Amino acid sequence: MNKRILILKACGSSDEPHECNGICEQAQLYGIESVCECVRDNNDLERILTSNGEFDYIYLSAHGDSEGFESEDGKVRMSWKKLSMLLCNSKSMNEDSILMLSCCRGGLMEIAYDIFLICSQICYVLGPRQNLSSADMHICFGIFLYNMEMRGVDPVVSCEKIKLATDQRFSCYDREEESINLQYYNDTHYGYTYD
Repeated sequence: MNKRILILKACGSSDEPHECNGICEQAQLYGIESVCECVRDNNDLERILTSNGEFDYIYLSAHGDSEGFESEDGKVRMSWKKLSMLLCNSKSMNEDSILMLSCCRGGLMEIAYDIFLICSQICYVLGPRQNLSSADMHICFGIFLYNMEMRGVDPVVSCEKIKLATDQRFSCYDREEESINLQYYNDTHYGYTYD
């Protein structure tokens, strides 16, 4: 069965189509079935997630910060926790799925931990640790996909290749590797049981 990627255009910037179309074309070159959707508002995002089946990768292009993400026009605005709930409830992610956050600051630890605590279907969260342009995002995520799909490299090591090639800092969090830290984060921030 072929792998699948869902590319969500939720930013609305003028250069976003070039970034996302580039990722789509690259994924297809590697034999990954690609679904590329423009997200108009929060309800549209929910519709997209529930009506397209399961994916190995979900690529979210948006403006982001430590609290959540949004579009330039403000019609898409959502917390990371709400996104995690939508991803889980929609059953849109396969086992060992990777959430790729093409959002400024999408590689922050607290974002990954909030996502992991809510949705156990997500095994990896990947994103930049600083603000980057669409051109930077395209190149950096392209390096990640190349190492994953063409070289068979582990997701965390594939992420490390980004810095080696571009000097841009990305982080890839692995649910399994982060389990001890995740428990501590949960206890200090939420105080409920993590499974």
